[in-house]
Amino acid sequence: MTVSNKHPLDKIALLRESWLADLPDEVVAEAAAYASVRTVDDGTLLHARGDACDGFFTIASGAVRFSRTTADGQATTIAVMEAPNWFGEISIFDGLPRTHDGHAAGRTLLLFHAKSDFKRLLARHPVLYDRFARMLALRLRATFDLVEEAAVAPLSQRLARRLLELAQIEPSPMNAATTPRGREVPLTQEELGQLLGKSRQSIAKLLRAWETDGVVRTNYGRVFIEQPDSLTKLAYPDRASGQENHFRLGTTLSTSLFKDTQ
Repeated sequence: MTVSNKHPLDKIALLRESWLADLPDEVVAEAAAYASVRTVDDGTLLHARGDACDGFFTIASGAVRFSRTTADGQATTIAVMEAPNWFGEISIFDGLPRTHDGHAAGRTLLLFHAKSDFKRLLARHPVLYDRFARMLALRLRATFDLVEEAAVAPLSQRLARRLLELAQIEPSPMNAATTPRGREVPLTQEELGQLLGKSRQSIAKLLRAWETDGVVRTNYGRVFIEQPDSLTKLAYPDRASGQENHFRLGTTLSTSLFKDTQ
């Protein structure tokens, strides 16, 4: 495992793109001054489920994979976050241990705020409480959407939605990323199955059918979206009728979060 603190990074620019967007200059400058920079190798454990909270992270580049290990030692992927997402606030606010294991997915560059420094920021700038209250409320709303989706939506719709969100072609209510990455989803069929609570075989069956139709292409543990419009129709069949949930109609976490919070 390698952890390096020597890496050029415009901390203010990253924070403005992330959880401090549209907040006053003095808030951003102070947050940047408190932040340290960490570069970690692929697979580095950032925190384990049950660990005491030591601080708050902002992703500058790379990705972080969140998982939970079962009693038989099987790791199950719960979520994957990329820049400019942030994580760690749950344990800071509720005072309880970390909820999941967090590993770097590829070489990853992070900003880190120690817990004491983060709490100092909150005390000095109460506007941050409103910012995080809104963010946590939006993520709770998104969680309810996902629970409802898992109960009523067929696997084909759920898989199509996750592929579009992971490729950042379709906005995700759980994702602050605003720049489309392209058409590649860097997850294996096993990991996609874990995200959706289904077997790899079920995922593979759908992907084979879509590959036959030219909608996607699979290769070396990756899924490439060849026809985004066709996949979108599979993901959101009610979109044309205007009956789809408004929050999922293109509202990203970032665009919802940074309104009326100053």
